[in-house]
This record gives sequence, structure tokens and C-alpha cells, in this order.
Amino acid sequence: MNLGWWLVIGATCVASTARAGTAVNANAEEGGDLEIRLGVGARTSSTTESMYDMVYDDTASVRLGADALIGVRYDRFVIGLHGGISTPLKFSATPLADSGEIVAETNSTIYPLDLGLGVQVDLMPGAWASAWIGLTLAFTHATSPAQHISSIDYTGDIPATSWSDNSASLGFGAAVGYDFLRSSSGRLGGFIALESQGIGTIPERSNGGGTGSEPQSLRSTAFTFGVAYSY
Repeated sequence: MNLGWWLVIGATCVASTARAGTAVNANAEEGGDLEIRLGVGARTSSTTESMYDMVYDDTASVRLGADALIGVRYDRFVIGLHGGISTPLKFSATPLADSGEIVAETNSTIYPLDLGLGVQVDLMPGAWASAWIGLTLAFTHATSPAQHISSIDYTGDIPATSWSDNSASLGFGAAVGYDFLRSSSGRLGGFIALESQGIGTIPERSNGGGTGSEPQSLRSTAFTFGVAYSY
């Protein structure tokens, strides 16, 4: 799934949010009414390093991230469900190798999806803070090219292959924002978010051609800077 598909998904979410907003009471601040916040922005991330094999983070320095909070307002608080998506993480991995060895290569793409419980609190007019905790579902697709391997544990040819995997790990995050435009149509503002996501293990192919993953589960830490629409 390329960036274009993620943009289509984001646009669909915006349209759905706008339609839902027409059914929400304009006096949501009084409490008991549905409130929706959708945020979209630029994301930078870093991952923990593997203690075992040779794993390289090939993710672009800037990604696109989007998240939403759908909940019920109680005075200054909104309590509900959090969801988030982003453009994928990319990795390459090889078994450990000595000088002169040719070892198996694996390239992988990880699509993270966040689901959890979220809460937002109004700090003062226009300013808010939010937090969420739940699961990061990581959907992984891996490919490995056909190669001639020359290593201490195997010498020979292996065919090209591909495989998929998925995992569920703890995810959590927090954000602060400020609404600089407020009207009966909703609120538009800026936000900064910090999130930690479990992305599972990184796919790796053995020199003999077997498919699997390296032993250690990794985590991704991401900063997102963007705009948020609330209604």
C-alpha cells in the first residue's frame, strides 16, 4: 500500500467526520454529546535497535500520520475511543556475517494501526491535552530476492520469496494542542503528539532460505506535528 492509498483513507476519514459533525449538538461543551477530533500531520520516528542480527531502519525521515478520538464530552473532558494510522515503516535485515560472506537479505514493510481508549481535557480556552493507551497492530510484508549464498553455515542458491506476519503490542501516546479557529462548524487548531508503538519482530531469512524473524520485538517512538479538526 503506497502513500496514495493512505491519502485516500485520510480523505475518506475527513469526509466521514464532516458528515458525522452535522448530527452533533453545537452545545457539546455542556456535556453528554458526541465529540470527534481528527488530526493529520508530519511524523518523524525512530526504533529501538536489535541486539541480535543486522537490522537497519530504512524508513523515510518524514512520514504522514493521522489519528482520531471519538468520544462523549463531560464538562471539560472527552472520553472515548482512539484510532491511528500512518505511512509504513521499512526495514532491511541480514544474518550476522564475517568478512567476505554473502548472506540472505530481507526487506520488510510494517503498517501500524493504533486502537485504544483515549481521553481529552480542556486546559483553558482553546488549549487541550489528550492521552491514549491500547494496542498497536503491526501488519508486516517481507520480500527476499533470489541469491547465491556463501557463508559459514550454507553455500548455494536460494529462490526469491515473500511472506506476511502480524503482531499486537502495547501502544500509548499523548498530545497537546491549541484551537486557533472556533465556530459553529467546529474547531481547527495545531497539535504536537508523542507516541510509542510496539511493532513486533523484524522479518529475516536464514542463509539456507528459511523464513522467519529476528528474536527481539522492537518499538517505534514517533513525534507528529499537524492540524486537528474537532466537532
